[in-house]
Amino acid sequence: MPTFLPILAQARGTSADIGSQASAFLDLIITPTGFAMVFLGLGVLALALVSRAGTTLVASFTIFLLSMMRTESKWSDNTLIPPLETLRVFSRPLAFALLIVLALRSLAFVRGTRQVFLFLPAVLFLAYELYYVTMLGAFVDPFRGIFGAMCYIATVAAFVLGLPRLLQDDENPDAYLKIFAIAGLMFIGANLLQLGGGYYNAVIQGRLTGISGNAQQFAMTCCIFVIVGCYFFASGATGSWTKWLAGLALGVLGLFLLWSGSRTGAVCSVVIILAYFRTKLGRLALLGIVGGAAFAGAIAVFGESLEIVERFFRGGDTRSEVWSAALSDFARSPIVGQIPFSNDDTLNFTESTYLRTLALMGGIGGALLLGLLLSWLGFTTRVWRMGRSIPALASLSDVVIAGTAFFMVANIGEGLMLGVLTVFIPFIYAIFATGAFVLDAGARHIAWRDEQGWDEEHDHAGDDDWHDNHESADEYLVGTAWTTDATAVARTSPSLRLKHEGDHNT
Repeated sequence: MPTFLPILAQARGTSADIGSQASAFLDLIITPTGFAMVFLGLGVLALALVSRAGTTLVASFTIFLLSMMRTESKWSDNTLIPPLETLRVFSRPLAFALLIVLALRSLAFVRGTRQVFLFLPAVLFLAYELYYVTMLGAFVDPFRGIFGAMCYIATVAAFVLGLPRLLQDDENPDAYLKIFAIAGLMFIGANLLQLGGGYYNAVIQGRLTGISGNAQQFAMTCCIFVIVGCYFFASGATGSWTKWLAGLALGVLGLFLLWSGSRTGAVCSVVIILAYFRTKLGRLALLGIVGGAAFAGAIAVFGESLEIVERFFRGGDTRSEVWSAALSDFARSPIVGQIPFSNDDTLNFTESTYLRTLALMGGIGGALLLGLLLSWLGFTTRVWRMGRSIPALASLSDVVIAGTAFFMVANIGEGLMLGVLTVFIPFIYAIFATGAFVLDAGARHIAWRDEQGWDEEHDHAGDDDWHDNHESADEYLVGTAWTTDATAVARTSPSLRLKHEGDHNT
């Protein structure tokens, strides 16, 4: 009978390919110890999914697993310290299993006050992804096609249709984003743990790759958590510990981005900060103090991280050659792209979503992508307008704006939209889900306001009255139950509590 430890040791040396990981995982769980661990894990998972907090933690752990990546290279050894390496070896099969469980469980939750969950950009993104994996399945690898489709559908079910039922409601509008906030803290903690226990496997040629195995991937993952950190710092009350924890986390993420040596990451982080804090200069200044202190403290511990700064100025052109190759591939097959004429070894995965789409999927894929991007920008514009109309929703709308700006810029130099089990796909859907909440909740608020005969001046006068009687401008009691049923509105007492942007127009 196979035994646990030898198989585990063998699994740590397995390929980064999902098929190899899944095979090693199955070999492991048929051992007595492996079976017992799986049985225990299922019990803990079942208990966790019963509660709102437990489901949040399961979703956060799934995102954390997706932030881990193993890169095979003869030039470097990115093997992590034992606990993290064992987790990373099985990160993809575990993440896939948890996605399926989250999708099935979260869809069973009661809808609550939410009315609309799905908007056109999410539908077009799913269509774009399914077209991609269908082409891969038909011409390259049937397993990748089927597996990719299952992953994409499960991600939509969990992060667009399911989890918002539980976590996006009028009483706790930021609960959904806590999934990514907690995952970000796990990410920071795991990387600090790796630096403490296996420094030279996390820093390769002076660049921090951390648990992501690749400096570029690491930097882009940091950017996602920067977006979420900006939200919790800007929207948190002055006396809230989450505000200051978010500020400290942003300082550490700033060091990680610098140490990664990624110029794309540096540009994207600036874009995020400008997009999110464009109307909140006072909070940006406060973040500079808090985050700057954390950054300085991290520099004091990891002073060698500054040595990579020169790379931002001396680095050469690393993109034009591969971009030219992608355009050549597109020119050879402008309608359907190169997928029908390639195999897994000859596919050119260009470091740009836009050019990779043209090269691999031709004009058909390009048209799908263009439709998605136009719809995404239109959707973000609607969310921005709703945030301006209802200040209580401004911080959430700014998450959508900053996330949109990040992906529009990052996809020029990285292929973030064509992954399968990566951290970026759920976050794109999270942007759409957050925007859907803003539009849905805003529409219900406006319907209530119109039914009550309130005009915008009356609404904002209510804001002023509230501020006159409360010391903090960080919480705002909106006088509505936010439901589309006008009769029910007339009978329902005000109870909605949202974050309020006290300096939204600063």
